[in-house]
Amino acid sequence: MGLMLLDKPKTQEGVQDAIIELSREFDVHVIPCGKDKRPLVPWKQYQDTKPTEEQIERWAQTYPECMWGALTGKSFGVVDLDAYQDESLIPWAKENLPWTPLVAKTRSGGEHWMYSKLPEDITVSAGSGIDIRNKGGYVIFNGPGYEWNWQDSQEDFHMFSDLPKLEDKHLRAIEGRRGKTNVTSINTQHNDGWHDTALRWVARSVAKGLGDDTILRDCVTLTQPGYSHAQTREEIRVMIIGARQKGWTPTFDDRPIEVLRIDDAFDLEHRKPPEFLGEGFIAAGFRVFVVGAPKIGKSQLVLEALTTAAVGGQWLDMKWDKPHKVIWLQAEIRGAYVGSRLRPLFESFNDKEKELIRENFYWTERGDLDLASNFNRLKSLVKRIKPSIVCIDPLANYFTGEENSNSEVAIFFKQLNELFSSSTLEMDAPPCVFLVHHTRKGATTQDGFDGARGASSLTGWMDSGILMTAANSSAINLSFLTRNGPWPEERLVKLNPDSMRLENFVDAVKHPQMLPEVMRHLSHREWVTAYEVNTLIAEQCNRLGLDIDGAIAREIRLQIVNHKHIEHQGTGQNTEYRLKPKVRRGYQ
Repeated sequence: MGLMLLDKPKTQEGVQDAIIELSREFDVHVIPCGKDKRPLVPWKQYQDTKPTEEQIERWAQTYPECMWGALTGKSFGVVDLDAYQDESLIPWAKENLPWTPLVAKTRSGGEHWMYSKLPEDITVSAGSGIDIRNKGGYVIFNGPGYEWNWQDSQEDFHMFSDLPKLEDKHLRAIEGRRGKTNVTSINTQHNDGWHDTALRWVARSVAKGLGDDTILRDCVTLTQPGYSHAQTREEIRVMIIGARQKGWTPTFDDRPIEVLRIDDAFDLEHRKPPEFLGEGFIAAGFRVFVVGAPKIGKSQLVLEALTTAAVGGQWLDMKWDKPHKVIWLQAEIRGAYVGSRLRPLFESFNDKEKELIRENFYWTERGDLDLASNFNRLKSLVKRIKPSIVCIDPLANYFTGEENSNSEVAIFFKQLNELFSSSTLEMDAPPCVFLVHHTRKGATTQDGFDGARGASSLTGWMDSGILMTAANSSAINLSFLTRNGPWPEERLVKLNPDSMRLENFVDAVKHPQMLPEVMRHLSHREWVTAYEVNTLIAEQCNRLGLDIDGAIAREIRLQIVNHKHIEHQGTGQNTEYRLKPKVRRGYQ
């Protein structure tokens, strides 16, 4: 019996039926995969437990555009020949590996040679263009660019167990081809997208004339979460050897460096990037650093920035120049809770603005999208949407290297700059990038942006910055930095729980009439209770037209009673306050 899958069904239902037949008749464990070939579901559990037909049907309905993968090791094994890396691989395989009736063409121009189940103790190998996919791996068998072909006659084929076996001599031939033995690899841990990205990075590094030690030192940023740096270094080492064997030699740019004169600086002023907000505060291609302690409200700040940018509205007393497409690459909030963050903010806009947000605002589910292994996926996403503004929230979920290493941070930002360049994304102007990051433990307001967690080169990356610090229990202090224009004024803000917007906090203590008036009233009294001081403050705020609540009144009271001219007695609820006798006369 042949496989319906090989008949290339055109409809979704036809693909679904073919997959179910493959699972039922041939005991193949299948999983849905995205266009990047990564599984769309947690898949390790299906290595030993075959998904039910009902599960397959649900997956097919949930992911109608998906590709399908088959888990290796249970029913069959695969020799993966990456012919795009080495054109001699397939002729070599025909001479050194047993003939198999089932060969799959991959979209990259390689081939998958199918064999009967391999012994579980065969190490999954990777590198040098030839891999063995055994238990713990998978291959794509349905999707654009993939084609399973029968060689000669298919009548003799009934089960995967009918396929030829790989013997010891074949395995030794594979290891000999690779030039290595007993390879410990992470091929099944890194997806093909990671391998392609790493290979290109190695090729560029070799072409730049970088030494092996430098490349291996810098490759730490390519390590995916959960896998050791040593494993990554081993794979990169194999790639370096391959690159040098191919004769890739350094190429140097011998063009003279252009030297400019003073008038050239004035002539180039017209090349300023389009300004989005403020006078040189946020523009196309700018790198904006948002720094603050955990839970202080950084995500809410950037959410307000992104939604107001989507409508071309007002933010931080500044107005966006026009509506912009924005992407919130968030990695901390579970999808089920994002709505509770966004709904009050969304409802604060009018109907026309809501439609603009629906059109221009994009976000990602919680998850680790480290830049090194997801470069191509992120590039594809940004190229598809072509946003003016991208927010990475937070940095820690996209950077897997050592935060305190200036060299590793520099490599990360180099990759980030490459990712968001106008040439990479094929955009007229590069997007502005917001990068959200935490302050280090114990950082104070006086530390400023130097209080950001990690290496000093982190803050050196930014064009503009927003620093969030707690002013008191109710207010947040925002301070700003920019290299390209006047700094916005420092301001106090508080979160409006109804709209989830940050509004200007009226610091009543700093009102020119507040303190003198309270002092004047105290000058005519002896000892007064905290409640009496709160009442006095509230009355004075009402006279001045300042809208405050009880919490703010308490904060104002604490600031006033800490004044050098105020003294107190008692503790807790029994504390009383009065103006120092020697200064009373000055307020009467």
